[in-house]
Amino acid sequence: MRCKICGAKLKKDGDICRNCYQEYREQEKLKRINEKELFCVNRKYSPKFNLLKNGELIVLLVIISLAGLSAYNALIGILITVLCFVVFGGWMFFNKMRAMGTKTVFYETKFKYTAKYPLVDREEIVVYNDIKDMAYFQTHSQKMCKIGDIRFYTKGFLAGVTINDIPDIEETFNKIRDIINSTRD
Repeated sequence: MRCKICGAKLKKDGDICRNCYQEYREQEKLKRINEKELFCVNRKYSPKFNLLKNGELIVLLVIISLAGLSAYNALIGILITVLCFVVFGGWMFFNKMRAMGTKTVFYETKFKYTAKYPLVDREEIVVYNDIKDMAYFQTHSQKMCKIGDIRFYTKGFLAGVTINDIPDIEETFNKIRDIINSTRD
């Protein structure tokens, strides 16, 4: 048998190895520790950014609509166009739900990243001492919309956490860096 998390060979029948179980227990212990909330960051939904980011999808839907209008009779072409608008509207709605369901709360010694939206229920807790480095990034379209991503590089079980589409990225990044650095003094 192999561990369901890391794939290590197991000597006895079981689901996970001792290392993964220990890290799982530590994560569960961290969830139970109540601390004072210092700062909260929510993902920002920006229709402008989503239009810029999904430009290829928009072009593809326009081509499909135009092809439907020119290749078939008017009724079928209109139905294809309406279908394209419904698909794109659904995609924009899904992105809005992602933004509304994503939240990161910074406490005195850890932060908790939560993502809850259709088909996703994810929660990660990262202790500040496990953070090796952090940086923020902005694509060209994110700069135009005044948002960015923050990446936390961690050691241990987690490879890292990225918080996407953060408003006022430089100010937010500096505030988070000050919170984390204050625990390392």
